[in-house]
Amino acid sequence: MPTEDQEGATISDADAVPGAMELADDLGIDLSFCACALDGRGARISHLEDRLWPGASLYKLPAAIALCRSRGAALSAPVRVEPTQRVVGGAGISLMEDPVTLTWRELMRFMLVGSDNTSAAVILEDVGAAAVDAVTQDAGMTRSQVAGSADTVRRAVEEARRSAGFAQGTDLDDDLVDFAKDDAVLGSLTTAGDQVRLLTALWRGDLLESAGSALIKGMLGQQLAPIRISRILSYPGVLVAGKTGSWGPFRHDSAVVTHDGESPVAVSILTRSLEFDRLLPAVDDGIGEIAAMIVDGVRSSQV
Repeated sequence: MPTEDQEGATISDADAVPGAMELADDLGIDLSFCACALDGRGARISHLEDRLWPGASLYKLPAAIALCRSRGAALSAPVRVEPTQRVVGGAGISLMEDPVTLTWRELMRFMLVGSDNTSAAVILEDVGAAAVDAVTQDAGMTRSQVAGSADTVRRAVEEARRSAGFAQGTDLDDDLVDFAKDDAVLGSLTTAGDQVRLLTALWRGDLLESAGSALIKGMLGQQLAPIRISRILSYPGVLVAGKTGSWGPFRHDSAVVTHDGESPVAVSILTRSLEFDRLLPAVDDGIGEIAAMIVDGVRSSQV
């Protein structure tokens, strides 16, 4: 049954968008999702929104906010990145072999637009994990934090087993933990509900002054290649600004979707497939299609 949250907005379960669950079954993915309009009107549609997931690169948005808080007007200051600082993953400095000098602003752009892991590592070293955690706290993200990929996978598996009431025997999760054990790349732990809270706080201007908010929102709309939500909802009259996260079998997307003349809708889809570390275009498109169904559910509830 629907209930009411503290602001009076309707909270609906996944029955509001049965097609989303049917598509997830067809794709063979587990998922959590959450979506609501930024003005608080209409339904908040969610499914397992408090389930903890390895968030992969989703930590890069709060890292960008932490950098804006730390550097402020000094975002144009130059920073030199040496070849020894390279971290595999993403598109940007991670692909380059020579020393590179650019500004903190453009380093942040590489991190958000191309999900560049080297840029993210340099930024996180500068601001510190505590500053990123402070952003998540200010946004009301009660369960999210930055951690290594191996640690995030292990902790998410342990919690899932506790909530399921079993902790013995072997299953696919043991293969996942083993797959992750030597991965030193930074990742995150998060929930779909926390992702929506982060986007809502950013769009409302609760985390940065107006110039910083506009800068980051603009970068989130410059994704290097449309994928998932931005691919499916890229048509006239709609703007998508978001951040993806991908690691092993996990494929996520969190975005703000704005239809002309309507209140923006924040939506987060967190998924896990049976395949480890493979390109799965059908799943990527399916995530976008599920998001479109949920966003339409929120929009129709406002009428």
